[in-house]
This record gives sequence, structure tokens and C-alpha cells, in this order.
Amino acid sequence: MRALPLPYIIYRYLLQEIMAPFGASLLTFTLIVFLGRLMRVTQMIVVKGVGLMEVLKTCVYLFPYLLVFTLPMAATVGILLALMRLSVDQEVVALKTSGLSFVQLTPPIFLFSLATALMALFLTAYGSPWGQKATRALMMEVVKRRADLGVKEQVFSTDFQGLMLFVNRVPSVHGQLEGIFIYDSRDKDNPNTVYARKGRLSFDESQEALVLHLSDGRVMRWGPALTRWQTVEFKSYQLPLHLFSFALKEKKSEDEMYVGELWQNLHQEAPGSDRYIRYAVELSRRFSLPCGAFLLCIIAMPLGMSPRHHGRTWGLILGLLVFLVYYVVFTASWRLAISSRLNPFLAPWLSNLLFAGVAVFLWRRTVKEEPLLPASWPIWWEHLQSFLQSLTRKRR
Repeated sequence: MRALPLPYIIYRYLLQEIMAPFGASLLTFTLIVFLGRLMRVTQMIVVKGVGLMEVLKTCVYLFPYLLVFTLPMAATVGILLALMRLSVDQEVVALKTSGLSFVQLTPPIFLFSLATALMALFLTAYGSPWGQKATRALMMEVVKRRADLGVKEQVFSTDFQGLMLFVNRVPSVHGQLEGIFIYDSRDKDNPNTVYARKGRLSFDESQEALVLHLSDGRVMRWGPALTRWQTVEFKSYQLPLHLFSFALKEKKSEDEMYVGELWQNLHQEAPGSDRYIRYAVELSRRFSLPCGAFLLCIIAMPLGMSPRHHGRTWGLILGLLVFLVYYVVFTASWRLAISSRLNPFLAPWLSNLLFAGVAVFLWRRTVKEEPLLPASWPIWWEHLQSFLQSLTRKRR
């Protein structure tokens, strides 16, 4: 077998060094985030009597959404840990001694960063919307099949939005209820108290919600003043209920739309409207996050090859800190765009513009083999500390 040229052997070696911490970080971060979501899924589904298969399907549908955030985080930490290990073991010095510069070591890092960005683009454009759609369809199917979901005898239930429900008896026939008491606070100004002898639960396709059909009862309403109240007796009364609010919405959420659907709906809304802004922000977010993943990986290389020698713990903390700063700036700009304070098309890209400038600065100093922080940085840091201390004294 023909031997590979020296640069390709080094490139393969660098990629192998990156893949191990990347795989471990991806597994760890995804499991940590997933366990936090799994507790809510378990509380919402398992406790309410849904089968194990539905729970497993929900977990599978949740992973694409989680990977949108954990994949760039793991890639950043993987590059940092790999390059820090090479720096600590003096392997970077050995590569430079053999005639390789920092620029010549970039192809495998660039290739890995590009692959991470493409995977993130696939997840934001197709994977995450598919998971959101599938979760919505699964919850609707569960509610259709089990209309009495979450209803227990002689227990005050607050699972339904804005309602407190008490049922004296739940016969063995699905959907049949007896001795029903309801406190409806969905209208804050005019809350209702409903009592009915019998009731029946069914799923309404047109409303995409459970409907409680009550018979032989009465409705008591009162206003802000306690003296203003009225009682209405009824033979038949219908009350819509919403159990899985994230899955049973009147309109499809922008999180569930593919890129083509977002673009189509964007042109159907009036510019400046709330829906238009949400579609525009979501459309820009689908492309800005993969770009951000690429920038985070590129920034990780000069940070990992810094002359200062630190351990793996420092690399993990530094990688998480870089991702945290990026995500905070991204979330803040996204929120400002939703509130119409920033351009909805530009706002999701502000964090990328900021980190692009940081990447250029760090790479210039790395190529020139200069410290990442200028020599005057300690002086500026002392001035900043003195300024903050003076402000504290003035407040006292």
C-alpha cells in the first residue's frame, strides 16, 4: 500500500485527536440537556397513562432540536481539548520545528468546522422542524385515542390550561364522567364556576382540542364586584380543553415549518406585523446558527494553540464560556428583534458579526505568533478595576 504524504498523515492525526473529545463532549452535553427535558416529558406523559412506545418516540423526536445546540458546543470543546493536549505535550512545537506553520495546520480544522456547520444547517432546516411536527402529530394522536387523558376520580386537576377540574366518578367507559366541578379562570375578568351531573370527553378535529360535553348543570359567573353574579342552568354545554398546549395550537408554529414554508408564509404576511417579524427572525435563525457553529470552531483553534499551558478542565471551561457568550448575544438580539427593536433579518446575525471580528483578531495574532491578549491588556485591566472601585466608593 502506498504511503500517504507527510501533511496528510498529520491531518489525519489531528482529526483523530479531535474526534475523541468531540464524541465524548457531544454525548455528555446531549444527555445532560436531554435529561432535563426528559423529566418534563415524563411528568407530562408517563404520569398521565401514555404507553412506553409514545414516550420513546417523543425522545427520538426531541434529539434533532437538542443537537442544534449541543453539536456546536461539543465541536468547540473537542477542538480546544485536542489542541491544548498537543500544546501541553509539546507536539505543536515539534510540528513547527519540522517546518509546518499554523496556517498549514488549518485544513483539517477547517474541514471539521465545515462539516459541523453543514450538519447544523441540516438540523435547523430539516431535522428540528421534523421533530417538532412529529411531536405535535404524536400528541394529537394520543389525545384522540385517550380522550379521558389525565382525568382521575376525586382529584383536583390543574393539567388543563386555565381550568381546575374535579370529577367525582370516572366509569370504565372511556370519556364518560359523573359529578363534574370546574373552575374556569381563562377570562380573568369574568371567571366561571361550572357544575354538571354528567359529562363526556371527545376530540374535536376542527378545534384540535378536547371538548367536554356537559349535561344537566349550571354555570355561575361573577364580575370584579362580588354583588355582580349570575347563574345559568343548562341541559347541554360544551367546554373546549387544552392539555398539550405545545402540540394543539390553532396555527402551526414557525418552529415546525421548513425553510420553504417559512419563506412562503413570510410573503403572505404584511411587513411589520407580528407574524411577519417572527417568520423573518426564524428564517434568519435557521442560517445564522450553522454559521455560528463554524465561527466557534474556527475561534477554538487559536485558543487551543495558545502558548499558555493549561489542563483539560481549563479547555472545557473555556469552550463552554465561548459558547455561552455567543448564545447570550444571540438570544438577546433575537429577543430584541421579536420586540421590533432590531431588524428581524439582521438581528440573528449580530452574534456572528461579533465573533467574526474576534476570530480575525485571534487568528492574526496567532499567525504572527503573538500572545492572544496584547501586552497592554494588564494595564487596561488595572485601569478598569480602578474605575469600578471609584464608582463603588462614590455610591457609598
